[in-house]
Amino acid sequence: MRWTTERQLKRWQEEGLLTEEKVAELRESLVRGESAGGIRIFAVIGAVLVGLGVILFVSSNWAGMGPASRITVLLAGFAVVVVGAMAAGRRDQPRVAEALWLLATLVFGANIFLIAQIFHQTLTYWQGTLRWTLGALVLGWALKSRLQAAVAVPLGLLTIGWIGSGGSWFAGQQMEFLLSDDGLRPILPLIGVGLISLSLLSARSKSWEFLQDSCIRWGLVLIAVPVVLSTADAQAAKALYTIEGTLKQLLIIGVVALLLAAALVYGQFRSRIMRPVLVGAAAFSALMLVPVDGEPWIASTVGDLHLPFAAYVLAVFALALLTIWTGVRAGNRRLLNAGMFSSAALILIQYLSWTFAMLDRSVAFILGGLVLLGLTVLLEKKRRALVGKMTPVEGEES
Repeated sequence: MRWTTERQLKRWQEEGLLTEEKVAELRESLVRGESAGGIRIFAVIGAVLVGLGVILFVSSNWAGMGPASRITVLLAGFAVVVVGAMAAGRRDQPRVAEALWLLATLVFGANIFLIAQIFHQTLTYWQGTLRWTLGALVLGWALKSRLQAAVAVPLGLLTIGWIGSGGSWFAGQQMEFLLSDDGLRPILPLIGVGLISLSLLSARSKSWEFLQDSCIRWGLVLIAVPVVLSTADAQAAKALYTIEGTLKQLLIIGVVALLLAAALVYGQFRSRIMRPVLVGAAAFSALMLVPVDGEPWIASTVGDLHLPFAAYVLAVFALALLTIWTGVRAGNRRLLNAGMFSSAALILIQYLSWTFAMLDRSVAFILGGLVLLGLTVLLEKKRRALVGKMTPVEGEES
């Protein structure tokens, strides 16, 4: 039987966990939450469209303005957005105010680079994103806004990646942090562990709780995506996990270790099983970086067989299933969804790697599409069933 929200509320009421008044209150809160979610989406899209329109207007008239006019236009635009956000907040329009504050952060970031251009400053890319990140964090801290965290976290990752890169824009060394052995690519899963640890620590503080949601989402993405992609073949794993061991990489690993230790001691865990799972994910991510004869151990062979890599694929699949189980036990939908996505992607990758080698490419694509559609239906049904079995907890904390 499919457990809808209404059935779950009735079940808890019948078991004496909730009173009739509390059920009515929760039902009304859910309705308000769904409505607010839709309003927030429209408000954010509206803010982004306004921001794009302003950027296009300024860029089309930029060449004809002098330095003073340019600075006046940039500062005036930022001031208008801030005043509008404050006015919306005072008129009890929280979603509009939140979207306008997000627009203010986007305008602030654009102004950083445009003003640097006006004064002919040699502003390397990480310096700009660092200032932008600090501005988003200050606004997020002041407003307790998750939207500001959604901007600050990826900007912070870009800043870390771009430190030490060259001065060009989206070319050459600027993108090397995702492509080279001395960049962030081999340690992305460990950075994900660090972000999850930071989310557990921020949950303890009312001032920094706004970071929790974005940190855990990005942490799961940084762990799941490279790990799943590395299961394509042994060469993909070798390319993803080959590490040069630069000072920057070692410092980041050290910071991740400190965050993990702090989270294990002071972090807010809603389930006991989260601690060993987090430690296991950290150990797994670190183990992948261990070299054998100058290359990751999973790329080595035993005779003519890639036995270490085969064991690695099975271990990744087991980790995905463990993530699903942990999400169900902890009542955390983010973990459940990450585990379901990883499992489906692993099955699809292994299927394609076998079929492309054994079948005609057109047949492989047709069968692959059918398998993917079938997996989508099956996994969605299973996900809904697992969500219904979750132990109810307050919110969706980690």
